Amino acid sequence: MEFIKKIIRHELVSGSFYIFIGSMGANILAFLLNLFLARNLSYADYGIFASLLSVITLSAIPSNSINTIIVKFATAYYSKNEINKVNNFYLISFKFILLFSLVILSLFVLFSIPLSNYLHLENKFYIVITGLTVVAFYFSTLNTAFLQSIMKFAFISTIGFLGGVIKLIVGVVLVYAGFRVFAGLWSIFFMALGIFLIAFVPLSKILKAVSKEKIVIPKKEIINYSIPAFITVLFLTSFTSIDVILVKHFFNSSQAGFYAGLSLVGKVIFYFTAPIPLVMFPLLIKRHTIGQAYKKLFYLAMLLVLIPSSFITFFYFIYPQIVINLFLGGRDYLILSKYLGYFGIFVTLFSVVNVIVSLFLSLNEKRVLFFVVPAAFLQIILIYSFHKDFYQIIYVSIFVCLSLIASLLAYYYKKFKL
Repeated sequence: MEFIKKIIRHELVSGSFYIFIGSMGANILAFLLNLFLARNLSYADYGIFASLLSVITLSAIPSNSINTIIVKFATAYYSKNEINKVNNFYLISFKFILLFSLVILSLFVLFSIPLSNYLHLENKFYIVITGLTVVAFYFSTLNTAFLQSIMKFAFISTIGFLGGVIKLIVGVVLVYAGFRVFAGLWSIFFMALGIFLIAFVPLSKILKAVSKEKIVIPKKEIINYSIPAFITVLFLTSFTSIDVILVKHFFNSSQAGFYAGLSLVGKVIFYFTAPIPLVMFPLLIKRHTIGQAYKKLFYLAMLLVLIPSSFITFFYFIYPQIVINLFLGGRDYLILSKYLGYFGIFVTLFSVVNVIVSLFLSLNEKRVLFFVVPAAFLQIILIYSFHKDFYQIIYVSIFVCLSLIASLLAYYYKKFKL
């Protein structure tokens, strides 16, 4: 009994619980919206939305990388109680996000026609609005990264849920207003914008702590970490997005819509366990910064990811039709039942990869780049070579994730032992 109480009070468990509650609430709202879209849009329109959602995910991958970089340095400053540096680092980060966002938006406008042709889209403005949505993500990432750095997990949970409410309301209203695919895009845009604005509530205390002292930024240290971390997270995130985009390219619109629905349901596993590495990352940085032990924290995180992921995957194998009916409303989506359990295995393995990579990045182990990038390219090459049906695409992803886990654990043992 005392052991259970100790586990519950553990900072990883309590922090993950806060994030879990907020993310589950947000994910439930997101699934309600996706269920609404799947039932109220044609298969072709839903396929278009899903492919654009994957474009958003891929294009917003730099925001995930930037989040990692911001949390890495802001947490280190906060752990040392260097509040002035946290404040000044925020201002520097904001300027960078603004410039970077303008570049990204310009690229979306410039390549709107060729990208529309590649995805077989009739309206190039889908791409432009997608670009605006990506920009909103960058700014929401800035504020949530600083909240993560100062361990405001409860507030991150709150704004995640509120963002989900905004997304659902906007999406439903715009679908009824006749905006079809645009409804889904604008719902994501306003969700990200709302998160960015609400996050200023707890951050205002830090932003007001302006000091005349000029911060000394270790530019070389930041650059040496940022470039490999940026590339690593970029390619890591592509694992669960590039398959949807390639399916949209190789299959017809209806089949692409089916695979998008499969991906959506399969990612429940990732959404369920994602709070764990999110909380683990700053905690590992803090412990590493002040010289505390960290291995048990990593092992606990792995256990907390593996147990629920395995149970959900098992449920996918046993009751796939119930799951498909629940999340996609049944109908023709029931043909996905035979694939669901295998897709669950893929997402479970990816969730494990995510935890291991987060560990390496928190400890400044930049060589993880040389494991993740080749694996991401291997997934793309194999899908290009083997895409006869959904089975082949899923098997490719499972094989690549298994290979990556094996190589990462071998490197971990060589570097840190057990």
